[in-house]
Amino acid sequence: MNDLTSDMASDRAELQKLRKINRVLMDRVERDMDAQGGNSYALFRTAITLETQVSERTAELTKLTHQLMHEVAQRRQVEKALLGAKAEADQANLGKTKFLAAASHDLSQPLNAARLFLGALCDEVATDRARELAGRIDAALDTVDELLNALLDISRLDAGAWPVNLTDVEIGPMLARLADEYRPQAQAAGLDFRVVRSHARVRTDRHLFERVLRNLISNAIRYSPRVRVLVGCRRRREGLAISVYDTGIGIEKEHLEAIFSAYYQVPSGKRGRSAGIGLGLSIVQRISRLLSLERLVHSVPGRGSLFGVVVPYGRPRRRARATAGRVAGKAARPSLAIAVIDDDPGVRQGLAATLAKWGHRPIAAATATDAVVQFIGADLSPDFIISDYHLAGGIKGDAAIEEVRREFDRAPAAAIMTSDPDPRLHAAARKKGLEFLAKPLSLPALRALLDRVG
Repeated sequence: MNDLTSDMASDRAELQKLRKINRVLMDRVERDMDAQGGNSYALFRTAITLETQVSERTAELTKLTHQLMHEVAQRRQVEKALLGAKAEADQANLGKTKFLAAASHDLSQPLNAARLFLGALCDEVATDRARELAGRIDAALDTVDELLNALLDISRLDAGAWPVNLTDVEIGPMLARLADEYRPQAQAAGLDFRVVRSHARVRTDRHLFERVLRNLISNAIRYSPRVRVLVGCRRRREGLAISVYDTGIGIEKEHLEAIFSAYYQVPSGKRGRSAGIGLGLSIVQRISRLLSLERLVHSVPGRGSLFGVVVPYGRPRRRARATAGRVAGKAARPSLAIAVIDDDPGVRQGLAATLAKWGHRPIAAATATDAVVQFIGADLSPDFIISDYHLAGGIKGDAAIEEVRREFDRAPAAAIMTSDPDPRLHAAARKKGLEFLAKPLSLPALRALLDRVG
């Protein structure tokens, strides 16, 4: 009995314990359910809020997208208009270049004839006054020639119409040719003009690089009213530095960059109108940029200036075995029989008069056939042929030269003369072994060429 009572008490205690545990568990479940119900509502409210925010952001993004698409469309229209304007500008620039080239060719013909006739006339005048006037006329023609060439160069460079042909160039012969050409001009100005020899080879465009040197040398002669002009080379790690030194009036530091801009001239009372129009260094700047040349400039007012460029080295040339040949300083042949072929009567007559004055025997003709007939009639063989490149009937000068050469046992040396500055024409002439003479002709350059031929 006691045991039963004890067991019942124990069961009651266990039941109360189980009920208590159950109650605790039920309370926990209710609390969890309440908590779960609260989170669901919060999540629902958050979802509604997020949906609203997403809708608002979507609307804003849609609006911004439409605005961006509109701006892109407008920008495309602007870019299309700009491309059209650029194409029109490029076409106009190219048209300007073609016009200037045609005008330069047409103007160079009478200008060339005038210079040749003037050269022949200079030996005929007897008085000092007449010689002075002839000298002024020659200087005026030089200025016109320089202006035409400079304008054409600027136009072609700005239009990107000047192809670059990189080759290995011997500096020595180029400097020697320029020395022969500019020495008379320097001597006339009372300058000591020296060119230091160089055996270096550089990698550049022959025609464009020579144009750079010509502009630097002519500038130095023009702005050096006393003492000397020196052209020299110095080897650097990055390339050959070719510089033109002068003992002229110099340039202030604040002008050293501006002088490379087109038409800029240093304000100075020492520079008259004969100082040019300010295109020479601008051409140097454009060609240097085109050929990736480093410019050199240094000047001290009252003492002189240095202008130059650094050009990459070319591949070294293999030394050739020395041969007994032409002796340095060999005198030119006393007289050459020279064919002058040009369909412009003024040019051929003027050139013939100049050659005759120099002691040569010119045969002036409008065509190659006419030249051959005259040589055969005079019982002569040509020692040299000078032909204009653009002849009547679409005939080219190199074809005319070959026609003359075929009729004689010995093929004489020859030169093409033209006002066309296209470097491809120059390269084609050199491949055929022809010399090149630019119109209007430089008489010192022509005389130096004939001395080398003789």
